Amino acid sequence: MNDAVIREDELQILLNSLDEINVTYPLYEGDILVARPEGIGYSLDLLASRETFQGWLAEYEPIAAELPNYADFLECMLASGVARYANQAAFDAMLTSYGQLKKAVFFGLDTNLFYHGFATNNPEIDHASYLIVETVRDEIAYAINRKYPAKKIEEMVAHAPGLRDYIKELENKRMKRSRKAAYLALKEYRIIRDRATEIASPGPHTHLTEENDRNIVKALRKFEEERYALPVLLTADVYMADLCMAEGLEYFYFDRPYRLETTTCTAQGFRRLLFNLAAVFGFVGCNGFAVFGEYGGKGNDLDELKVRFFDDETYHEFTRELEICRQLQKLGIER
Repeated sequence: MNDAVIREDELQILLNSLDEINVTYPLYEGDILVARPEGIGYSLDLLASRETFQGWLAEYEPIAAELPNYADFLECMLASGVARYANQAAFDAMLTSYGQLKKAVFFGLDTNLFYHGFATNNPEIDHASYLIVETVRDEIAYAINRKYPAKKIEEMVAHAPGLRDYIKELENKRMKRSRKAAYLALKEYRIIRDRATEIASPGPHTHLTEENDRNIVKALRKFEEERYALPVLLTADVYMADLCMAEGLEYFYFDRPYRLETTTCTAQGFRRLLFNLAAVFGFVGCNGFAVFGEYGGKGNDLDELKVRFFDDETYHEFTRELEICRQLQKLGIER
């Protein structure tokens, strides 16, 4: 057994050596998805349905809250750009109409849009057009640093003793909610914060979602009153959409797909998906090796992963290729 710490883009070295990629979660029986090279990208066979995840979770009911569910899988698919909103085309059309207005249009991102990697997946929108209400930033920050106590890890090990080596890697590391906040929402926030406009919230961040939502809407309404501009709240939360309607704030509600179908994606999209799954789930299995998003000894670099090899030959072949690529990169040469 050998481990290698790599960055997200270096996953491609591993993927390039595989004809068929079977992605699993070690505590569950069966594949989550199967990816096959197709052209310059991949075709994805999404084998695990909402009902499949429900069946898996039923076997671990006492610890189910910390195990991946279908909503987590969907969030990873959206964040990687592999899945799109059901009404994405309607938004694209509305975006075109906004461009014809005389007044400037700004887009306020609800917290859930950061988890979905919205800005990254919609590069046609200038980052300077985004508004970030302090409440949204605070909601992300509040969720980041919840860590597993040793007692919780032992409880999880008790329900899956054969996977102790996997689960123990999570001790004193981020819990599921915090993993999602750090690896999805925080990373997205960092991408746009330098050019986006942060606006003050009329009230402090609270632990009440409804109060936070009202503060976000009020902040955007105030922005509209003070500027000759149109703020549009982008959200995937039905309650928030209703609140916008009641307050007279322009909004667009994104409809998440209920069921994911077989699809295709770019090589970069699949690499991001595998990274997101490892980060949000904590770890995943992939063709006889394991990919850890969280693991003992990991620092603050959110782009790092650990790959565990159970075959010496595969490990040595991979590390040889990895070293060659790193040396070429230092020389400014793309392989």
